[in-house]
Amino acid sequence: MMSSATQLGASPQTHAVAGKSVVMFVDDEERILRSLKMMFRSDYAIKTATSGQAALEIVKHEKVHVVVSDQRMPSMQGVELLREVKNLSPNTMRLLLTGYSDLQAVIDSINEGEIFRYISKPWNTDDIRGTVAKAVEIAHSLDQIEIPAVQTEEESAERILVVDKDPDVAAMIKEIVEEEFEQLHAVEWASDLNSIFEILEKTEVAVILSEIHLAEHDITPLLKTLKRYNPHVITMVLTSFRDTGALVNLINQGQVHRFLPKPIRRGLVAKSLRDALVRYRNLKATPALIQRHQVEEAPASAGGEESPVSKRIVGFMKRLRRNFQ
Repeated sequence: MMSSATQLGASPQTHAVAGKSVVMFVDDEERILRSLKMMFRSDYAIKTATSGQAALEIVKHEKVHVVVSDQRMPSMQGVELLREVKNLSPNTMRLLLTGYSDLQAVIDSINEGEIFRYISKPWNTDDIRGTVAKAVEIAHSLDQIEIPAVQTEEESAERILVVDKDPDVAAMIKEIVEEEFEQLHAVEWASDLNSIFEILEKTEVAVILSEIHLAEHDITPLLKTLKRYNPHVITMVLTSFRDTGALVNLINQGQVHRFLPKPIRRGLVAKSLRDALVRYRNLKATPALIQRHQVEEAPASAGGEESPVSKRIVGFMKRLRRNFQ
């Protein structure tokens, strides 16, 4: 009699090789699964599934260190699968494999799947090998620590930074915070780079809600650098800007926590802020969890020269990290 996973569409599985990490690839195209299995089978015990339902059956019954899922599959999309994997096995590292053009998949992977990396099709062999290896390494390190079964939800006073040129946006966020959290948290507003630096230097910020563009500046290098040097700070993008490539880079290089579209939806912002504050407290309470949010190194610019703004940001972040250590 076939196993339930095979009946649901999984390829026949073999028992994991003793001592090898378990990596599962999920895709409804068998040829892609064969290619990935050939690429990784010498390094890991490989599981494959041709549907989200089959993958979940495996996760329910076996230890899986990393799940790499395609997005576009019938009956269950990749982000839906990774969301369920997060609930079933929080220490399993989650990677989404799909095309850059799938904007909604990118947004959902931020807001629902909380993925570690977004891998584009067609993939670069060296890149995907390195990304999976890093995910496996983190999964093993998480197995060695005791993670609280219940998230830390106790309220404590924290600071929230709104980065936006529009004062009405900052006023609305402040109003939401006052209503939802009974004026417990302080909201700061920055409308330019100098203001951002001044606020970050004088106080520790728990959550940042930021536009992608601020006046003539692209703010994404700041968000990426901030996460690299202060990984416990939770960043959320608040924007009408919908460039898929930029959002993918914010996942991989900035581990952005949520994408919040403009115009602002009060309920979504309130829920996202509550989730972000819980994550911030958990990272502060259990620093080992920060490994789960390691960022990918941003590629060097053409000619290898950093822009003056990027140099300023890196210098400031190094100084800031020393100040708060």
